[in-house]
Amino acid sequence: MCAFSIRERMMRRFSKAASVVLMRFTLRAKVNGASKTLRCKVTILVTLNETGLAVCYNYYKLIEVNHSASVLRNTTHHLGRSWCAGVLCAAVLLPGMAAGADPTAEQQYLLELTNRFRMDPQGELANLVNFSSPGVWDGTKSNDPSIAYALNFFGTSASDLAAQFSSLVAAPPLAWNSALNVSATNYSNLMVTADQQAHSLDGISLDQRIQNGGYGANWLNVGENLFATAQSPLHAHAGFVIDWGDGNGATAGYGNGIQNPAGHRDLLLNSSMKEIGIGFQDISIPGTNATATGPYVITEHLASQFRYDGINYISDAILTGSVFQDTILADAFYTPGEGLAGRAINVYNDTSGILVASGFSNSAGGYNITLIGLTDGTVYRVEAPDTGLAAQTFILTEHTDNYGVPVLVYDNVYESFVVVPEPGSLLLSLIAGLSLLGFRSRRFLC
Repeated sequence: MCAFSIRERMMRRFSKAASVVLMRFTLRAKVNGASKTLRCKVTILVTLNETGLAVCYNYYKLIEVNHSASVLRNTTHHLGRSWCAGVLCAAVLLPGMAAGADPTAEQQYLLELTNRFRMDPQGELANLVNFSSPGVWDGTKSNDPSIAYALNFFGTSASDLAAQFSSLVAAPPLAWNSALNVSATNYSNLMVTADQQAHSLDGISLDQRIQNGGYGANWLNVGENLFATAQSPLHAHAGFVIDWGDGNGATAGYGNGIQNPAGHRDLLLNSSMKEIGIGFQDISIPGTNATATGPYVITEHLASQFRYDGINYISDAILTGSVFQDTILADAFYTPGEGLAGRAINVYNDTSGILVASGFSNSAGGYNITLIGLTDGTVYRVEAPDTGLAAQTFILTEHTDNYGVPVLVYDNVYESFVVVPEPGSLLLSLIAGLSLLGFRSRRFLC
């Protein structure tokens, strides 16, 4: 396994940014005197000029749903800049269409494992290994044979592992980012092709690597974990979290069997990271490979980014989590195959009842909704109305980090909705899942 992370000290004004927002909605309208249902799509192109002010060019498209072909169909209408403010307000209220690839069920599972670790580091150690008493191995070190084999191979010290975990501090959750998934997948494929596990196979910097995958130039922090011989997503997760390996450096033997420093673990717990892309190789692994042998060759790209509103540099919070039906293992935790796709997630100001953000669960059951314009100290309510689950609430955590200029950071929030089979019945009872509010960020050492 290899871990690498960097942080840029920014002493200049940030570069311009651009984004495209797509929205879809339906409306009832009179067409030739008859009431018709229209499906609408709004596209907004937003660019930031040198002062950070938005300049918008918009169009909307009406697509006929249930009326005759003689009526307008697939007609595009261009709108002037004067309509821009109204469209931007609507963007908060109408569901956006996600760009890029959804995670696979196994990638969503690895993301859920990672966030479970960030939520409760000490509890995650208990999920992965077996102690007969604190800091003492049980006869079977882990219920997973691949994890137990690695612990035995490196002679990992139970007492040192327990001592290290006792001082770990929880961190806010990570949200899935499709561009980071692209760069991570590309690099996993490169490791397969080169039959190596190393951080510089492409000869470029890590920040350029993630930008080549489509991540924005306005990044704050970037990091990378590699594992070229993972036996399963759970095995990879345990390898990064426990960080088994050579703890002795140049000295013979493996020492306490924990890498020093535990860079993979440190990166996964770094609270300045807000997004992650997990890339499994999607090319065949040659039978002649000696290093990148898989069956899972895994790259994790972690990062955070900002926007500039003309006054402040802001790193927005992301609401992340999953909607799943707990029918495979019935363990109150996400399992591949349990995700529920296309479920609406709505965020309201709990006091006023105003809808402030919304989205849908992706094909794996996960969701990620950027919370722009929300403030700390306000109670927000999250609902998954398609499921009938009870609402959950959160309050954002805000703090300022210095990157050469002050950046206002809002920590991510985690809310999951779990559908649980009712004992003795085929009916489903719906219960709310875990909730994680933001924690204050810690710093990289520069």
